[in-house]
Amino acid sequence: MKQTARASDDGLKLSAWLPYRLFLVAAQVARPLESFYGETFGLSQAGWRILAVIAERNAANASEIGRACALDPFAVSRGIGQLVELGFALRRPGKTDRRFAAVSITRSGRAAFNRIAALGCAIEARLLARLSEGERTTLDSALTRLEGESARIDGGGWHALLDDAGAP
Repeated sequence: MKQTARASDDGLKLSAWLPYRLFLVAAQVARPLESFYGETFGLSQAGWRILAVIAERNAANASEIGRACALDPFAVSRGIGQLVELGFALRRPGKTDRRFAAVSITRSGRAAFNRIAALGCAIEARLLARLSEGERTTLDSALTRLEGESARIDGGGWHALLDDAGAP
């Protein structure tokens, strides 16, 4: 008969782990947004992310889009293809290298983005309404610092984390 391990007080508890808690908040508010843009416009999650990026950075190339969306090249290519097929984006070949095509939002893409963004803003306003002005300022500052540190963690990889922790 197999024995189960006892819960330890010195290990990671998923329900209290900051990255997981941040993930849960993001996932819970992303679901209604994803349902809206999926049902209304036939957009995938990658398609929505890319649409949001090109709404902000017109004529971005696939590499820029991938970095901004945290998507792999295959997902970026498929997402751009979806946006072009829906008439939400135009892909223009690069002047010197076709691999660096510029992706631009169309009028219909801008209209779709504006509708989705309005719902996104309503979600954000509802979340932020639960916080005082001081808490919102603190949260913004904390998230800025966490974004920077998470980028450093990502850049260093797991080996560096184990080295910093003095793990064998």
